[in-house]
Amino acid sequence: MRSTVATIDLDALEWNLGVIRRHTPGKAVLGMVKANAYGHGMIQISRALQACGVEMLGTALVDEAILLRAAGITIPIMVLTPVEPHECLAAVEHNLITVACDLSQVRALGEAAVSLGKHAEVHLYVDTGMHREGFRPHDAASAALEIRSVSGINLTGICTHFATADDPNSPFLHEQLSTFNEVRKQCEAVGCTFAAVHAANTGAMWQSEQTHFSMVRPGLSLYGYASPGNEAMTLRPVMSLASRIISMRRAWPGETVSYGRRYMVTSETTIVTVPVGYGDGYMRRLTGTAECLISGERYPVVGSICMDELMVDVGNADVHLGDEVVLLGRQVRSDGHLNSIDAVEIAAWASTIPYEITTTISARVPRSFTGRLATQPGILTS
Repeated sequence: MRSTVATIDLDALEWNLGVIRRHTPGKAVLGMVKANAYGHGMIQISRALQACGVEMLGTALVDEAILLRAAGITIPIMVLTPVEPHECLAAVEHNLITVACDLSQVRALGEAAVSLGKHAEVHLYVDTGMHREGFRPHDAASAALEIRSVSGINLTGICTHFATADDPNSPFLHEQLSTFNEVRKQCEAVGCTFAAVHAANTGAMWQSEQTHFSMVRPGLSLYGYASPGNEAMTLRPVMSLASRIISMRRAWPGETVSYGRRYMVTSETTIVTVPVGYGDGYMRRLTGTAECLISGERYPVVGSICMDELMVDVGNADVHLGDEVVLLGRQVRSDGHLNSIDAVEIAAWASTIPYEITTTISARVPRSFTGRLATQPGILTS
């Protein structure tokens, strides 16, 4: 195994789910595991969440959901982007719940279900302001009636998605919420009721209890991060990323480091090389801003980040070949103080969001799973 490893703490995952459960008592949890569980390992995370009693899992793709079925996931799985016509048979075969975003898609699902002698379960997706997919509010009630009449279709839920849930100062969430509630009333007026009602992603879940309905859809919070304004939540980051020093050299004033000579040494120093780069998902735009931990102390990542390596200026510190380098996570200093770098801080360095930081850690970085659930049969291997 490479010395560069992403460690996935399943105890932290279990803890975060408990925090979410306590914040949303009595609500079902749809755990989002799309995009390789935000980089954490979709199959292992999904098995762990199933073992913890999560009611449903959410993917973006039919292909993702099929992989989960093959990996032994038996709880309901919802695909939260529109299913394409050529995917309908597979979606029905694997008992996937899909979002109803337009009538032609629903009819294709119905035809697939009838051909297989089954029923396809769908949730009415209402576009309350994201303008990405779904029925317009003024069309939703009539669409619900039409969907109910399609052979092979069971309309069991209604949902929407908030555009500004991560911004506690934006009033738009409440405008969308009001629209969604009005659509539900219109649907009820024509006889359409829903067993499942859901809207709350991570941001909305913390921001407003009114968004919880019957089910919440946490993503980033499962993996240890709350939305802005909710940092006091006692969530624990699930992923850490660490490597080791593989090369060391002294450098003198006027010498430069890495491609483009973007970093010039100003005083005699030691430059160390770490085998992590943008090929591993440690993005190049962190050049000139990122820091790492060695022996619990912070040091700057210097020079252009390469595809496979990066360089660190450690000054005259007492570091050695093989020393651990933490890029994401925690490390203890010599005085016992715990220092840390989390995805929120890295996202600020890269002018992006924490979702992107964990999601882009590439498949060539091995994942090592730890914690109680990692020892349970069927979690890491089938």
